[in-house]
Parts: sequence; C-alpha cells; structure tokens
Amino acid sequence: MAGNQSVDVAETHANTIVPFPVARRLNAIRNAAAELEDLHGAEALQFWRRRCRALADELFACGCSEDEVRRQVMDFQDEVQVELQHRHLSRLSAGVMSQ
Repeated sequence: MAGNQSVDVAETHANTIVPFPVARRLNAIRNAAAELEDLHGAEALQFWRRRCRALADELFACGCSEDEVRRQVMDFQDEVQVELQHRHLSRLSAGVMSQ
C-alpha cells in the first residue's frame, strides 16, 4: 500500500509544470533590452507592456498563481533594467578606451 502511495505522489509531481524562472531567461532578457534600446517614448512603452503581458499570460497558462506571476514579471523587469545598464556602461567604457 505504501508503494502505491509513493507512485501517486510521483505522478502528481510529474504532472506539475514548473516554469523556468523568467529572470534566468538570458535570451529573452537580452532581446528585450536590445529592442528597448531602439525604441523611445510611447513606442517603447507599448512594446514593454506587450512583452510583460505576454510573459504574464505564459505564466498563467502554466498554472502560476497571480502572486507568482507578479513576482516573476517584476524579476524579469529588473533583469532587463540591469542588462540595459550593462549595455550602456559597456558603450561608455568602449568610448573611453578608444580615446
């Protein structure tokens, strides 16, 4: 009987979808940052809203709770900001080094 119980638990865990943390999706982060570098004003805001909404929809479709979706989207936003800062500092550094 204990054997059957452990199989049920394993099946339950196997059927649970655990999305890869969005803050670790480096390609998505870099692509979003690259896109935002080329956009300004309302166009940038619209892109950003669409990107975050698509991410939230993806997470909801995986069964994530509203709190988890909010946390994951906020983490993603933070990582994109870090990437934008890194790109900016890299360009500044390259400009200083070339002078």
